[in-house]
Amino acid sequence: MLIDLSSTETNKKIQILVVEDDYILSLNFQEILDTLGYTVIDTVDSAELAIEKANQFCPDLILMDIQLAGEMNGIQAAEQIWDNLQIPSIYITGYADKILLERVTKKYPFIYIFKPATKQEIDAAIQNYSQRSLRFKQ
Repeated sequence: MLIDLSSTETNKKIQILVVEDDYILSLNFQEILDTLGYTVIDTVDSAELAIEKANQFCPDLILMDIQLAGEMNGIQAAEQIWDNLQIPSIYITGYADKILLERVTKKYPFIYIFKPATKQEIDAAIQNYSQRSLRFKQ
């Protein structure tokens, strides 16, 4: 099997914060992102920590679960992060109402994928942002 090293090198420039409150899924997402060559700067399990880490690290992108434990959900955290830092999010969920997601994605430049997300779906979603050049380093 051949690996396109040029895309792996490009992917390393993209720093991603993973927000997922299920520990096993969080590890799975981190492994997928590592395999694809992306840099996972941190993984957190709450909206509040996501906001804190986004302010601290200013990642290029956030992989954001919608249903999180705590006072705030992933949609609220992603919107607050976007409003303050213009960091886009990819919503990843198993429970979201499609109508709610469509309403949210009309106002914000976010996309969503459903669990269980495959490696190819995650990579395609990230490449979607990369091609739009929203924040990614050149």
